[in-house]
Order: sequence, then C-alpha cells, then structure tokens
Amino acid sequence: MTPRPDPRKPAFSGLGALPALAAALAAAAIYILAASEDPASAFRAFFLSPFTRPVVLANLVELAAAPCLCALGTALVFRSGDFNLGGEGQAYAGGTAAVLILLAVPSLPGPAGLAGGFLAGAAAGAATSLPSALSRRTRGADVLLSTFLVSQAVVLALDWAIAGPLRDPSSNLIATPVVSDAYRLPRLFPPSGLSFAPLLAAAAAFCLDRFLRTSRRGLELNLYGRNPAFAASVGFRVRAYAFWPLLVSGALNGAAGALLALGSNGRAVRGMTGGIGWNGISIALLAGNDPRWVLPAALFFAWLEVGSRQVSILAGISADVGTVAKALVLLLATARFLGSRRREARK
Repeated sequence: MTPRPDPRKPAFSGLGALPALAAALAAAAIYILAASEDPASAFRAFFLSPFTRPVVLANLVELAAAPCLCALGTALVFRSGDFNLGGEGQAYAGGTAAVLILLAVPSLPGPAGLAGGFLAGAAAGAATSLPSALSRRTRGADVLLSTFLVSQAVVLALDWAIAGPLRDPSSNLIATPVVSDAYRLPRLFPPSGLSFAPLLAAAAAFCLDRFLRTSRRGLELNLYGRNPAFAASVGFRVRAYAFWPLLVSGALNGAAGALLALGSNGRAVRGMTGGIGWNGISIALLAGNDPRWVLPAALFFAWLEVGSRQVSILAGISADVGTVAKALVLLLATARFLGSRRREARK
C-alpha cells in the first residue's frame, strides 16, 4: 500500500532546488565568460560585489521583500491545487490603490496612513483576484486562464490611467503625484533604500508556514490541493478551498505592490511592478511552495538582479545575464514541480 503523504509538508522540498540553483549560476558564469574581455573582474562584479559594499547589500535585502510576498501568495494557491498567473496585475492594482488612497487623505498620522495604504493595496489585489475566485467556485472555471486575462486587463487599464487622468503634470515621469513623506517607508540604513519591508516579508512567511503546518484549516488545504475528490468525500469545505486561497494570494500581491509604491518611489509609476508577478511564481517554484524557503529564494533572485546591475556598471556586460539565470531557474523549477504533481497524481 502506498503511504499517505504528510499534509504538513509540500509536495516537494525546497532542498530539491539545488540543481536549479547550480544550473543558474553555471549559466551566468558561461554568459560572463563569453561576453567579457576580463572575466576575473566580471566574476567579482557579479558574484562578490553585492556582498562587499554595505549599501548594495542593504538594497539587495530590500529588493527581495516585495517578490517574497508575491511568492507566498503564489505558494498558497499552488498548495491548494490551483494556479495564479495574475500576480502582476494584482500587484499593480495594489500599488496604485495605496497611492490614490493616501493622496485622497493627506492629513492622517504617518503610521496610520502607512497602514491604511497597505490595507488599501491588499484590498485592491484581492479585488483583482475576485472575478477568478468567483468563477472558480461557482462555475469551475480554469483559473490558470482567468487570472492571467484579468491581470492583463488591469495592467492595460492602469497603464492608461497613470499616463492620463492620474498623471502628475509637474513631473517628467509617467507617474502619479508623490504621497506625503510621512506615508513612505522609513529608511533604516541611509543612503540605501533598506526599510522594514524585509521584516514584514519574513513575518508573513512565518505566519503562512505556521498556518499550513499546524492549523486544521491549513492541513485540510494541503490535503485538498493533493486530492480534491478525497477531500470532498470526507466532508472538507472544498468550495471554500477553491475560493479563499485566490483572494489571499491577491491580497499578498497587492501588499507587495504597496511596498513598491510606498518605498523609494513614493508614487505609482507606470510599469512599476516590472515583472514581479512572474518573479513571484519563479521564487515559489524554486522554494518548493514551502514558506520556509521563500525568503531565501527571494534573496537569491535579488542577488541575481543586483549582480546583473553591478556587472553591467563595473564590467560593461549586459544585465541580461541575470535574466538568463532567472529563466533557467524557472524552467528547471517548473519541470520539477510538474514532475512532482504527476507523481502525486499516480499515488
């Protein structure tokens, strides 16, 4: 008899991502060797310089926070057996909503305004995921398609709005007006952009891990994600598990967008999310959908991003080296994830 899987554990462990990490680093090394006239300097710029300069290292840690929140939302939905490809639009909506709310109420106390901005961002992200969640629950619609389509529609609408009626006419940027300084994330280590955002991401990862591994609802969600038919047969609330994980995922993506907007920008800039939704998917897959590994995976992606910038500045190599490495991570992690799902389905 095949043993029943432990519902406290994800379908595959984050430790299994080591081959993907090694392949990504090997690809980056090959790219640098092929593109650089001075490989030794380029290697130092890419692999070491992010850790040898305190300001750059602080920016690296800050850069990991928002994608970490997106990855946690993606991991939750994956653990429920569904997919959320709408993180980009949900984060964009969250960042824009946070800014608009704070522009509308400029006289709130700073902490209250900052908290209100994050709540508005989370609510906007959840609202963006609501059509997909409703169609999934009531009609059994494929959320893989619906989340992507809704997200693209939101991105196009917000691109138009930020370039049109919401644009700050006094700025050369295609962006909204800037919120009050009191509403922006305070810097902990100037001149870097490091704020308390990484602490917020770490706290969210801890809470999600505790929920999935120790609470009754979390254990039920894990079992439902692995075998919906079995979950229905033993009386689990399967309609609820087909609904609320998408909303929570949207809220986490929206909060990530609020982090971006209320950080160094202080405004909603057109295209500000910059692929954060897709990075969140890659990070979640790399972490094995295990919240304990999401923040380390996000830091790895941030290292690739910062290393790419450093090698571009210091060695004159295209920053595409990081994109190549990320693409390889996504390819290998996705193959590993799908292989694990097939093995689980055969049990």
